Amino acid sequence: MMQLEKVSSFIKKHHLINKGDTVIVAVSGGPDSVCLLDILCRLKDEFELKLIVAHLNHGLRPEAQLEAVGVEKMSKARAIPFETKTVNIRTYKKELGLSEEEAGRKARYDFLFDTAGKHRASRIATGHHLDDQAETVLLNIIRGTGVDGLAGMLPKRSGDDFQLVRPLLCLRRSEIEEYCRDNKLQTFTDSSNLETDYTRNRLRLELIPQLEAQYNPRIREALFSLASLAADDRRFLRNLAWKQHHKLAKFQEGKTVIDRQGLMALPAALRGRVLRIAMNNHVTAKYLGKKHIEQLLSAVGRGQTGKYLSIPGGVTAYCSYNKLVLYDESRKKQKKFIEVPLKVPGKTYLPHGLVISASIEDVHYLAWPTSSYRAYLDLDKIPPGPIKIRTRWPGARFYPHGSAGSKKLKDFLIDQKIPSDRRDVLPLVTVGNEIIWVAGIRIAHPYRVTDQTRAVLVLECKFLKRKRKTDLKNGKGGRHNDE
Repeated sequence: MMQLEKVSSFIKKHHLINKGDTVIVAVSGGPDSVCLLDILCRLKDEFELKLIVAHLNHGLRPEAQLEAVGVEKMSKARAIPFETKTVNIRTYKKELGLSEEEAGRKARYDFLFDTAGKHRASRIATGHHLDDQAETVLLNIIRGTGVDGLAGMLPKRSGDDFQLVRPLLCLRRSEIEEYCRDNKLQTFTDSSNLETDYTRNRLRLELIPQLEAQYNPRIREALFSLASLAADDRRFLRNLAWKQHHKLAKFQEGKTVIDRQGLMALPAALRGRVLRIAMNNHVTAKYLGKKHIEQLLSAVGRGQTGKYLSIPGGVTAYCSYNKLVLYDESRKKQKKFIEVPLKVPGKTYLPHGLVISASIEDVHYLAWPTSSYRAYLDLDKIPPGPIKIRTRWPGARFYPHGSAGSKKLKDFLIDQKIPSDRRDVLPLVTVGNEIIWVAGIRIAHPYRVTDQTRAVLVLECKFLKRKRKTDLKNGKGGRHNDE
């Protein structure tokens, strides 16, 4: 059979199925899914497959229950396990605030994903075909799309635990119907497919026939070819974007920090893609539209420090000098420490994995040069009283080392280009209201080491090493690929 050979070649070309896979076959009872089931049954031995039939009853039509019974009989006749579920889509769409089409699609895929998890399946196979692909591409064009939308449905879409595969994308609807007739397969006709209340049905029943009659009799094949070419471009651009994302973006402490100048130096075709990858650390794709990416790119281009932008899904973005920072709104309120006594000698542990160690040393044994993360302070010049670590307070002043006098701490931190979200959690080593060290940045001028110094208070600020998980959350080591 020509159709069987085409599907087998298509599966091998796109590596849709591996030997020994457990495959969930989505079967509605229509010609597409029945053809899919029959073909996979014929390829079962070649690929050593374990098949599971999954049927969702949407509860929309009187004949739906008869179709469920019919699909179950098909499964039993082929000795294939059968899974089914009934969902009231009209109630479901009201609960979720979706259209009937959207609610049906969500319920269907939720059921398929649950079934795949139950049977530990590595593949979910659906009966989408070439005509469906043409309709999808045309619908995306009408709604407005980029290269990704022109690619339409991919033969394979990879998730965390399984892959969604579409083995029939190489067949026309007419070829599928011919296959069902030739093999005397019982199928059911979904009467809702003939109603023009749904956008896709109107496109299938009205627009495409008109395009075929007046413009191109092979419009479906032309759209399918466009999708194939766009899919190649999409894959190439995504791979480049991932490489640039790893180079320019870092995920740490719940935030993604992106090199702003590096991002803007990329070709326009890559900037938005890199941002989408970075945003995936914080929000699902359904919340992220083209306008949000454009707003982010505009903010990056302006580079206005301190300007905040809210993204649906609870994500906030802002520019901080040469960085673009993305973070979940739920993480915005960081833990503060108000006052912590400094252990001298010893180590003082602070929130955010920070530790400050303190010791008293003879001036002759100091290692020079020092760094901003190590402070040398003249012990005899430090005012009497307990030494504490605290966060900033209103009206705080600081006398930076090397300056002519004191200034507002806020102004000093702005001059040092310290991001606004870090200023409130920055550790300050103090005695009373005197700041003797802004940890990790600079000591106070009056307490510097001089030729007259004998004993030195040595302070060192470090971050504790933490193991970082390699997963989709941190943007390293994993992807949700479309292949």
